[in-house]
Amino acid sequence: MALRMQCSFEGPFSGSGGQTVRDAQVGAYWVDSAVTRIKARANLTPQESEQLSECARIMCDRMLDEADTVTSRGQQWSASVGYISVTLTPAG
Repeated sequence: MALRMQCSFEGPFSGSGGQTVRDAQVGAYWVDSAVTRIKARANLTPQESEQLSECARIMCDRMLDEADTVTSRGQQWSASVGYISVTLTPAG
């Protein structure tokens, strides 16, 4: 089932984006890739970089567990972990 994903990042690397993803697993991959790009482009301290990585790890774990279960029932799922907020909404 396709999902509409909204993702936002707060803190010294503020930004947001949205796209349609095949499932929560692809969404988690997108979050991980976005964090990698942020870390490559932003002037983060080592502490900020570590905090962002930890937030992404926790968010991706939640997406692969909770989000997959909830969205497979046709329900919207949202979560915030530190600097990262994600909403997945079944598209269709």
